[in-house]
Amino acid sequence: MSFKQLVSMDIAIIGNTEIAAFYASNFAQQGHNIYMACCEKNNVVFSNIPDPNNLINYTTISEAALQADFIIIATDPIEVREASYWLGDVRKKVIIDVTANVFAPEDELVKTICAIKAITGSSHVIKVFYTGGYENIIKPLFNGSKLDLMILSDSKKAKEITKIRAIEIGLKFFCDFG
Repeated sequence: MSFKQLVSMDIAIIGNTEIAAFYASNFAQQGHNIYMACCEKNNVVFSNIPDPNNLINYTTISEAALQADFIIIATDPIEVREASYWLGDVRKKVIIDVTANVFAPEDELVKTICAIKAITGSSHVIKVFYTGGYENIIKPLFNGSKLDLMILSDSKKAKEITKIRAIEIGLKFFCDFG
């Protein structure tokens, strides 16, 4: 048994966005079992994600959450509430919110982390913003420093799991907002 098999995790990725595909592909390449699901109105999940090891499974939100060691919500912001209701009992699981209201119309803005916490009851919810594509905008805000992820959570458990898994897929530079 290899080291990767010993540390392999079951990861639920909810959403059919480009960021969902990014995380699914990268985590599958690291040997993790991925359970992809999406909200009802988007009933077709990305199926063209590279998966040479056959580690990406397509299923329902409820089944993905049940199987997962931790959950990544990568839906459009307007779908966060629906996805959160379908997760089931995930109070002890880490939930990583990677949604972004960057391109959402004003009437669709959602305080996603608040919605996830309120609906799931999990105390291990973390908001993460991947800076890929925004490097030139963000660098001046951080004195020219490289930044891969901005993270925000009250949960030390959520922060540590997020950092460990992010490093595993090549993301090394974090800004912890608390």
